[in-house]
Order: sequence, then structure tokens, then C-alpha cells
Amino acid sequence: MFKLKTVAGAYCKVELLWLLVGIIIGAIASSACWFSWTYAKNQRNRKFRKRSHAAVKLKSLRNFRTWALNIQRKIQQDYPALADSTTQNLDTAQKIWEIIVESAPIGYVQVDQDNRLTVCNQRAATMMDIANHHQGLKRKPFLLQFIRSYELDYLVEATRSQNVGTQTDWVFHPAIPDPADPVPQQGRPIRAYTIYLGMGKVGIFLEDRQEAIAIAQQRDRWTSDVAHELKTPLTSIRLVAETIESRVEPSIKIWVDRLIGEVDRLNSLVKDLLELGQMDVGLEPVLNISEVNLANLTRSVWKTLEPIANRRKVNLQYIGDEQLTALVDESRIYRLLLNLLDNSIKHSPSLQSITIVISVVDSQLLIETIDAGEGFPEESLPKIFERFYRIDPSRTRSGLDRGGSGLGLAIAAQIVALHKGKIIAKNHPETGGAWITITLPYQNPSISHPS
Repeated sequence: MFKLKTVAGAYCKVELLWLLVGIIIGAIASSACWFSWTYAKNQRNRKFRKRSHAAVKLKSLRNFRTWALNIQRKIQQDYPALADSTTQNLDTAQKIWEIIVESAPIGYVQVDQDNRLTVCNQRAATMMDIANHHQGLKRKPFLLQFIRSYELDYLVEATRSQNVGTQTDWVFHPAIPDPADPVPQQGRPIRAYTIYLGMGKVGIFLEDRQEAIAIAQQRDRWTSDVAHELKTPLTSIRLVAETIESRVEPSIKIWVDRLIGEVDRLNSLVKDLLELGQMDVGLEPVLNISEVNLANLTRSVWKTLEPIANRRKVNLQYIGDEQLTALVDESRIYRLLLNLLDNSIKHSPSLQSITIVISVVDSQLLIETIDAGEGFPEESLPKIFERFYRIDPSRTRSGLDRGGSGLGLAIAAQIVALHKGKIIAKNHPETGGAWITITLPYQNPSISHPS
């Protein structure tokens, strides 16, 4: 009985073991089937999404192509009208420009990169004595073939090389019509302004200065005549003042002295006007050349101006060789420095210095005066050495009228010209005040005049 129970228990255990193995195998098979089904589903979905994206992309490309074709058709339809409108506007602007240039009261010519004349208005043709300029322009001649002026040709080349506009004055002499029967041609003073137009092209504005110069000459003749008429009365007034000076009471003598001082100032002005008049007609005064110590001459000038400088609390700073000498006309260089320093004192603020620098650079005597005043207005620089020219007080920062006859710098320029030198007016970059630079030919006195 006991053995039968043992065998039955053993069979039961074996069956349970096989049941457990079957369950495990079934679970594994089920898992494998589920994984295979899920993988296949994902693959199918991925392919579907790819096809969907491709379809959408293809549709978008088709839409873009359709849009592009529509835009292309629109442009093809509208371009002729747009092009015609633009061309018409350009033609209108070109015609307006040609009318303005041709009717301008100032001459205008234009050259291309090869120096061929492309534009010449009626005013320029009249100034340059050109006949049938419209017919001549059709050939696009060279500038020198059309306008025989080497000054103008040089000005164009300078503008083209520097890529910036410039200005020059010269006297234009027309070509002689018949060399076999030459007739003297009167020169015409011309002022030219150039403008660089890019790509080698240059435009030139031409101003006829004949009328302006004639007016200036008439003014100068009138001034010279007045100066001659004033010379004798002023001499008589001074003689009378000197006669009564010793006979009046001390309280009145101060007024007589002031009268004599004013007469002397007017006599000096008359002398300057007469001297300028002589230079205008080509009668250059004879220079009394001598060896002059420039440092001592500068201090002598300052001593004359010291009372005025002390009232304004302005001092002088001299920079240069104390032993430097030069061969110059002492009285005229004295007057030159007097005018420059007097002008600087008038325009210098209180408690400032006026600097004068004298040196020799490359066989040139260099004289510079620098102050800390208001300087020159930019528009006044080209005219600053013209006689009777005075800066408009409204153009200065202070708005003050400094007085003066407008002859000081003009006389200074004439003195420099007599010594074959150059004078330039600028504004100093550091002080902002007037900066006058004078350049004179320099010869070493010890070499020119050996003892």
C-alpha cells in the first residue's frame, strides 16, 4: 500500500513539472508574437508617414511652382509698361538737365576719362570764343582741340589725379583767327571750379571775372584819387596843430596831441593807398635791401604795440634763432610785422599769448604768427588779403566789430609780393585762432655779402 502511494506521488510531480514547462514555453511564444506584431505595425506606420510627407512635399513644390509661374507671367505682362515708364522718366530728367545747363548764367563744360569734351553750354562757348559748339560736340573732340587753354587742361588733370575739386584763376587768351594777320586779342580773366564726377569724368564751372575786376580797378582808381586829394589838406592840418600845440593851455594840449595822432594815422593810411595804387599800375617801389636781425626787429615792433597789448593783457612769445639775419627791406618788413601783430592783438582774448615763429627751412625764410582769437570764418579765407575786405561781425563768435580799414592784411600781402614770397591765412588746429604763414626766399647774408 505504501509503495502504490509513493509511485502515485512521483507521477503527480512529473505532471506538474511538464505543466510548468508548457506554461513557460507558451509565455515565450506569446511574447515573441506580440513583439513581432508591434514591430510590423511600427514599420507600417513609419512607411505611411514617409509617404504622407512625400505627398505633402510634392504638393508644396507643385504649389510653389504654380506661384512662381504666376509671378513670372505677371512680370512679363507688367515689365514693358514699367520699362517704358522708367525710360520716359530718365529721358525727361535728361532733357531738364540739358535745359538747365544750357541756360545757366555760368559756364559749364564736362570731359570724360579720355579728356574728350562731352558737355559745353552756351555761356562757356561765349567765354572761350567757340563758334558752333553744338556741332563740334558731336565729334567729341579733345579738350585742348576745343578750348586752347593749358591752364584748364592742367586743372582737369589735377582734379582727376586727386579725386577732389579745386579752383584756379587765369587769363584766357583766345586763339588768333588769322596767323597771317595777327590782331591782338584782349585776355579774359576766368575763374574755374572743378568737380570730380567719378570714373575719370570731370565737370568744370567757368566764371567770367572781367566785370568784377573792372569794378575793382575802378574802385582802386577812385581810392587813389581820393588819397591824392587828402594828402595836402592833412599836411596843412598837422602844421596848424603843431603851431597851436605850444600856445594852448595844458588842459587843452591833450586834445591837440590827439588831433596830431589822428592826422598821422590818416597820413599813414593815405601813404598806404598811394603805394598800393602804384603797385596796381606796375610801379613797384624800390626795395632798400639790408641785413636785418629778425629777432630784434620783432621786439622793436612789439615795443610799438606794447601799450595796446598791455591794455588787453596780451603778451608776445618769440620762437626762433636770436642771431638769425636776413636780407630784406627793413622798413617794409617792420610794417608787415606791425600789421600782423596789431591784427592779432585786436582779436586775442585777455591773458593770452601771441606766438611768432621765425626759421629757415629749405632755403626759405618762414615767418608764422599764431594767436588764440576767433580765427577766420572759412568763407572769408579766400578774400582775407583783398583790400577793404572786413569780416562781417555776425560771422564771428563774439559778434563784435573790431574796426580797421580792411587794408592791413592787403598791405601785408603786397609787401610779401614785393619780396617775391607767399602769404597764407589759415586757422591754427590747436589754438583755433588766426595762423598767418609767410614764406620768403632766403639767402645767407654772410655768403651773399662777404665782409
